[in-house]
Amino acid sequence: MKTRRIPETGAHRALTEREVPVALAPTAPKADPLLGTQLGEFVIQERIGAGGMGVVYRAEHPIIGKQAAIKVLRAELMSAEQAQRLLVEARSVNAIRHPGILDIFNFGSLPDGRPYVVMELLQGQSLAAVLSARGRLDVGTAVWMLDQILSPLGAAHRAGVVHRDLKPANVFMVERPDAAPMLKLVDFGIAKVLQSREGLTHADGSVLGTPDYMAPEQVRGGKVGPATDLYALGVMAFQMLTGERPFQGENVQVMFAHVEQAPPRPSSKVDGLPPELDALVLQLLEKDPAKRPASAEAVRQRLKALSLERTPDALGPVTTEPKREEPTSPTAPRPPGLAVLLADRRKVAPLAAAVVAGCVLLGTGVWWLARPGEKAPALEQRLPMPAPPVVVAPDPVTPVPDPVVKVEPVQEAPEEAEPTPETEAKATGLPPLPLTTASEKKMARRLAGLFKQLRARAKDVDAEGALRGKLIHQYRAAVDATTEPERARIHQSLDGIEKELTQRIALHDAPPVVVVPEMPKVPPLVLPKLPTLPRSNTSEQRLAQRLDTLVAEMRKRTKGQDVAPDLAKKLVGLYTDASKATTGTERMEVNQALDAWQEQLKARFPR
Repeated sequence: MKTRRIPETGAHRALTEREVPVALAPTAPKADPLLGTQLGEFVIQERIGAGGMGVVYRAEHPIIGKQAAIKVLRAELMSAEQAQRLLVEARSVNAIRHPGILDIFNFGSLPDGRPYVVMELLQGQSLAAVLSARGRLDVGTAVWMLDQILSPLGAAHRAGVVHRDLKPANVFMVERPDAAPMLKLVDFGIAKVLQSREGLTHADGSVLGTPDYMAPEQVRGGKVGPATDLYALGVMAFQMLTGERPFQGENVQVMFAHVEQAPPRPSSKVDGLPPELDALVLQLLEKDPAKRPASAEAVRQRLKALSLERTPDALGPVTTEPKREEPTSPTAPRPPGLAVLLADRRKVAPLAAAVVAGCVLLGTGVWWLARPGEKAPALEQRLPMPAPPVVVAPDPVTPVPDPVVKVEPVQEAPEEAEPTPETEAKATGLPPLPLTTASEKKMARRLAGLFKQLRARAKDVDAEGALRGKLIHQYRAAVDATTEPERARIHQSLDGIEKELTQRIALHDAPPVVVVPEMPKVPPLVLPKLPTLPRSNTSEQRLAQRLDTLVAEMRKRTKGQDVAPDLAKKLVGLYTDASKATTGTERMEVNQALDAWQEQLKARFPR
């Protein structure tokens, strides 16, 4: 997903395409050549979204009127890797076949070679937009949403697919007429197919994902599996319950925290959480994948085991509506606070909803640029409640439209205190940076932080000083920068330095790989075709029987391997001599030679 820097935000983070204000977003071309053309069974009606990876259109079947979304790869990004990424998404989704996952039902190529996928057109908003508008959620709503996510996630794992980029922006709350809303997982563009790679370029263990939701093994570039998605779900659960993620800071700081720091308890941020839910979130955030829950279904069962009490007041006016069928599972819990969550939603035009859906469906970005923080418009339409709950709340607290989130200040050790630009200028001997505007101060803080991180690990990852040289070059550029576009380009260069530093540290800190030398393979023992031995009299029969016995003994003592080619050659020669022996004297000489050969075999291969 395409990212760009907005210096005036005051906090360094990556913004997704849909977060960029309209004035800064790239303008659509005046005449799109694809408008009105037919791709497969659908005719493209309008362009509803554009991102770093592709363009999304609303299309319609010309006969039956069915609508769909079509994602077309950008012409300037046309490459085998990007085309394969679309194919990964299509194959992964169709390997799972679950109603809680965005359906992709066609794949093709334009005449110019650009690939496209045809998928269902969703109306609603992402979970990231819900969390941005509401902050933290009440326990009942959070548990219901987690159950809705775990159902398709478990199906994906059973199909051998790991999402690898599970986050609120990739969970979509779908509006359905006269039915309860349901959550769908989207964007399997960097999924890993565990059971069959089939040439997929991203099924190779490469480090991809969003730093705020990456598991420790994913940060290190290690093996990913279902437990990797469960860790990301634990970060999302923490965010739903507390209104913030367990680890805060720049990309590198957050990734280090995932690997090294213990997460705080959700109950330390918000009072009144059930102890069982508190413990479950901490187990999902275990550093060791083996210590996390065994599967998504195991997490669902533990959520259903929670004893939460609900009241008609908490459920709101939806309690008077008739019973409706649960979209994912007949036993899934109903969130007590969902009525409040959706109370202030008004109707919006289908086009606006389609734009939101199209933007969410765009591909995800590279891990070091992707930073969630979506801010969507306020909830506008009142959606119906899900089916009757199984989980209920002991001490009901009526949710309020703007809950107050208890945030405890993070106590940092003196050595982790944020470096100041003035201190950095003295330490490096470089000229001081301008600190007049907020954008200049932000640039100075970021440079100071990177210098501090590099100094702390210079002996490990930058002994030759190459990274430091790049950082000094950007520092001098920042001293001379006078416009926002210049500072934006410097931020992009710092992203590359930050990525390289992270990769070097992860490689240095990874446990050493023990290489076990492969033992040379020994070929099997293969004897040539042996001549037929005469067996006309007793003497000839005894000699032939002895030779057959010695051949079997050699195979047994050498375990069927060609480890004594000299003995095998001698035995073949004695077999040939025995086939030519016609007198008793000749047979006696063969037996004497066999005695000596058998002694050599026993000496070299004792039992």
